[in-house]
Amino acid sequence: MKFAWKIFFVSFIMIIVSFGVGGFLLINAVFTSTLEEKTSTLADNNSYITLSLYATCTNANTMGYGENSLDYIINNFLQQVSGSSADTKVKIGNATQLTEFDDITFITAIKNNMHSHRVVQSKGRHWFQAVSHISISGRDLYVETLTDISEIYSSRDSYCGIFRIILLIVAMISSLVLVIFSKFLTRPLVRLSDAAKEIAGGNFSKRVETLGTGEVKELSESFNTMAENIESYTDKLKKAARDRDDFVANFTHELKTPLTSVIGYADMLRTYELDADKRRECADYIYREGKRLEKLSANLLEIIVMENSDIKCVDINTEHLIKELRGSVAFLLKKYGVKLHIKYEKAIIFAEPSLLKTLLYNLIDNACKASKEGQEITLLGKTDGERYSFSVSDCGRGIPKDELEKITQPFYMVDKSRSRKMGGAGLGLALCSEIARLHNSMLTIESEENVGTTVQFDVAVSTAEKGDESNEN
Repeated sequence: MKFAWKIFFVSFIMIIVSFGVGGFLLINAVFTSTLEEKTSTLADNNSYITLSLYATCTNANTMGYGENSLDYIINNFLQQVSGSSADTKVKIGNATQLTEFDDITFITAIKNNMHSHRVVQSKGRHWFQAVSHISISGRDLYVETLTDISEIYSSRDSYCGIFRIILLIVAMISSLVLVIFSKFLTRPLVRLSDAAKEIAGGNFSKRVETLGTGEVKELSESFNTMAENIESYTDKLKKAARDRDDFVANFTHELKTPLTSVIGYADMLRTYELDADKRRECADYIYREGKRLEKLSANLLEIIVMENSDIKCVDINTEHLIKELRGSVAFLLKKYGVKLHIKYEKAIIFAEPSLLKTLLYNLIDNACKASKEGQEITLLGKTDGERYSFSVSDCGRGIPKDELEKITQPFYMVDKSRSRKMGGAGLGLALCSEIARLHNSMLTIESEENVGTTVQFDVAVSTAEKGDESNEN
């Protein structure tokens, strides 16, 4: 059963039951009050008649009337009181003479100078019977007043009939109002349900309007936030799947090229009789491609290991770091014919030494490959609060803006043919990006075509020692 119908039935039952019970209690209270008031009056009337009879008979005895005259006095008194009320019957006599309802036990149970009353139903009518017991001149007499009170019960039945009609009208009106109210109340939930079905069907851009106030608005906002997170997460999964497919395709391509050369030259050595120079040339090709495959596998393994491991950082003196780095890149500078200008602040930084040197070496290597012979590369190091910033800049070819977001992906190369000629496989910046991530940092790349590129990252400062600046060429 839908939530709207649950609200309808629960509310409808509560309204009808509450209204019905309340109406019944009200009618019953009015009926009880009226009946008690009427019976109290009639009981008092019986007592009044009894006292009047007793006084009349006592006065007759005082005046010297005989015992035979008592019946005459009683009959005369009875005629007077019977004519005073049209809806009340009065009887005076012994127990056997009062046989209106053939129930003598009720009358005989009344003791002398006592009275009792009851409501009796007979032939579809309701009667109020009040009886008093007195003793006059040695005779036991009963005074009975019998009044028809059927009108009170008829009024109650009439009120109940009217109330049933009113209850039916209330039920019809309330059902109509509740249907509208329940539909209106659950309309936001219906929209949320429809939106959830669309999202489940693949439409992750679906959102709901944040109408209303209170909990409904909060629920709509939470639903939209959830939908945004699902869409974002789904996009990330799709991007990860595309990156994985690109990775596999690029990796396969990078393997195919050197393997083709290795197989071709090996087959040439195996099949043909070659002179010494030709054999050396073939062996040289096989060696170079083998070393390229070795470097490719080593870089891939290093990236995979770093993605799933932690590093152990130690305190490093930037002066010692720059000294070791300068010795490592000397061969690169000579190979590409470029100059390196180093400017740094002396400080103690907190990093993993070998990975940090690998990161700086790869950035300088990329800068050398992008630069022309005779151009200058700049390495800057400076303290920035609790972080120490490194940046490597060149004046080379630069990177197109639409390529900047992809440049750190494995195997991605802006100029594939030129990179392969220089021995690259597109893993350098991917490796640098992972090293920077392990140091709670990231690569920031700024580049402009035919102007140059600047790559920046930072590491933690162990002891903030701002010393002298050092400049080295």
